[in-house]
Amino acid sequence: MNPPVEFGVVFSSEDGFARMPEPYPKGLAFLAVPGGAFDSAELRMKLHRIASGKVAIVPRELVAYEIAALLPEQNTALRIEFARFFRARCKRALELRCSEVGLRFDWERMFREPAYRDALVLLLRGSFGILDEYRLKLRLGVRLPGNADSYVRLLRDLLYPGISLSLECTPGAPDREALHRLRFYSDFFALHPEPETGSGWSADDIRTLVEAAGGLAARPRRIGIVTDDIQSAAALAAGYNRPTAAETAQIEGESSC
Repeated sequence: MNPPVEFGVVFSSEDGFARMPEPYPKGLAFLAVPGGAFDSAELRMKLHRIASGKVAIVPRELVAYEIAALLPEQNTALRIEFARFFRARCKRALELRCSEVGLRFDWERMFREPAYRDALVLLLRGSFGILDEYRLKLRLGVRLPGNADSYVRLLRDLLYPGISLSLECTPGAPDREALHRLRFYSDFFALHPEPETGSGWSADDIRTLVEAAGGLAARPRRIGIVTDDIQSAAALAAGYNRPTAAETAQIEGESSC
C-alpha cells in the first residue's frame, strides 16, 4: 500500500487564497497560506472557518521572502522591528491553532557568503524565544535539488529542536542523494508545477518521491500541492490514496485463495 501522507493546498499569494471557493475539500488535511493573509480581517475569518473543520493552517512565509532574504544584513533597529513583526504574526498563528510557521531565506547567498550565513544564524536564534513563547515550530523552505549538506549543517549549528524543513520540488526524477541526506527532515514537501510548462504532479510522481525519501521522517508526511485549484489537489490526493493496479491485482489474488 502507499505510505500514508496528508495532502493540502499551498497558496503562493493572498489573492489566490482570497479567490478560493469554500468549503475546503474534505480530502485535504491542511492549508498553507502566506503570512500576509493574517493582515486581512476578511481572510482571517476565512481561515477560522476552515480551521473549525479540523483543517490545520500552515502560515508558510510568515514574512515575505523579498523582505526576509535581506534581513540578515540589516542594522540592529531593523532587526528589532523584525522581532516585533514576527511576534505579532506568531500571535495571529496561535489564534488559528497553528503548530508551526515558516520562513524562506536566500540559500544560494548563504552557500557562498560566510558573513551572510553567520548573520542568518544570529537572526534565527533571535526568533527562538518568540517561538517558544507561542509553542510554535519553525519550518524553513528550501529548494531541491539543492545543497543538502549545507541545509543539514545549518540545522545542526542552530541546535534548536523546533526547526525543520519544507522541501520545495518540481516534477521530475527525485534527487535521491539529497533526499537520503535530508531523510530526518523530509516530513513536508511543497510540490510546485514545472516553471516553464506549468505541468503538475501525478499520483505516480508523488509515490516515487515518497518512496525515494525513505521512512525515517515523522509520519504521516505532509504533501502540499502549490496551486490555486483546490479541486485538482483533492483529486490528486484521491488518486494517490486509490490502490494501484498492482495492489488491486494482489488483493484480488489473495481473496481468491
